[in-house]
Amino acid sequence: MSKNVFLIMNRCLGCEECVEACKRENGSALCFVDNYQGVPVPFRCAHCEDAPCEKVCPTEAISIKNDIVLIDAEKCIGCRSCESICPWGVPVYRETLGKVVKCDMCVNRQKLGKVPACVEMCPTQALVFGTREEFIADYHETTEKRIEKAGGHASRIILPQEG
Repeated sequence: MSKNVFLIMNRCLGCEECVEACKRENGSALCFVDNYQGVPVPFRCAHCEDAPCEKVCPTEAISIKNDIVLIDAEKCIGCRSCESICPWGVPVYRETLGKVVKCDMCVNRQKLGKVPACVEMCPTQALVFGTREEFIADYHETTEKRIEKAGGHASRIILPQEG
């Protein structure tokens, strides 16, 4: 099972610590925080299973390895095809490099047993690193604890299903 970065939206404050951590790790930010209807939303590469950026790259600089979408800087010619097709606006052309860059989920940190820099530095744990199964299990466990804590009041919000 591959690991990914998951977002718990109601925890994000829009502080951009994830962006700063990414800058420190990579020399420039490969993620950004945008506002959607007044709610801060961190954006980074979704590492699509069927990545459109990989399909349009004329030099095959973009590949998927271990469920991570990577750009080979040696092969990238800076044509910006990936930048224009990404539905999230994540690949960014860097004038100084003459190439396109994007989040690689801190693959080098992962090799050292670390989590991506954005996850490590998030002060509210809005970004979580793990498998989808781990994320869902943790979410359900947290929800169960909240219901338990609510005690008798929970019956007012959780109605038993009829047989």
